[in-house]
Amino acid sequence: MFHPDFTTLRIFLAVYNLGNISKAAARENIASSAISKRLHSLESELGAPLFYRHSRGVEATPAGEMLAKHAATLFSQINRMTSEMSTFASGVAGQVRIHAHTSAIVQYMPSQIASFTKAYPSVKIILVEDSSLGVLQATIEGLTDIGILAGNMAFPDALDVFDYRHDKLVVLVPAGHPLSTSGGVRFADTLGFDHVGLAVTSSLGTLLAGAADALSMTLKTCIEVKTFESAVRMVEAGLGITILPDGVLADKVGNDRVCAIPLLDEWSTRPHVICVRNDRQLTTAALFMLDHLRSVP
Repeated sequence: MFHPDFTTLRIFLAVYNLGNISKAAARENIASSAISKRLHSLESELGAPLFYRHSRGVEATPAGEMLAKHAATLFSQINRMTSEMSTFASGVAGQVRIHAHTSAIVQYMPSQIASFTKAYPSVKIILVEDSSLGVLQATIEGLTDIGILAGNMAFPDALDVFDYRHDKLVVLVPAGHPLSTSGGVRFADTLGFDHVGLAVTSSLGTLLAGAADALSMTLKTCIEVKTFESAVRMVEAGLGITILPDGVLADKVGNDRVCAIPLLDEWSTRPHVICVRNDRQLTTAALFMLDHLRSVP
């Protein structure tokens, strides 16, 4: 008889959705060898192979497709049960799990969550910061109620996607930099200078790398950091220039060590979206939060 454990099923779903054991290992913060061992044990227990393995990664077998369907449904039901039973366990009227990328968390969500919790103080908010790809995968896998991420990516039919916000990218340069007196610059004009970049796996890093490729030019990243604040600090120290959303610089007004210059390329206005799975019934608390995110500034 098949006796699955939730950790193995979650890892299986990560491999299934990413199509690659190494990527799943990075996402789950576990060694690739440990994932392979769990998958082999799972296949032995089921008596059927779950993946075709090839040089580019893995592809689900019919048995793998069937297990993925049931596992996703199982996690969806467990998450719903956990949310609704929290009312009885702790007196909380509801719980909403949100996965969001950094741009949304820094620019928009603090005020929105504050106004929501003021209106609905008995609802518990669990907010997880992740890359846009991580948010997308968590939403697909039913690990979150609501996902907020960059809109410049492909979304599967299994998700309902709603407009959320738009931000504007700016070029941040040290005071006295050759670009500092410009009223606006195009991305191509920045490529002759050293950039302080975010990880290429971030939505912004992916966008900029793609824009450079489209110009058949090279993005010269001299320093790679993980946070907007770190990028600003590097520019303040004169170590390069960086491209950031204008909203993350709100508290930098009056900083005479840096200058923010509008980026003029059409793609520099970026959409952000909200996504939810269209095959699951959101709790009342999650529905209220979804409406709040879409309607309240």
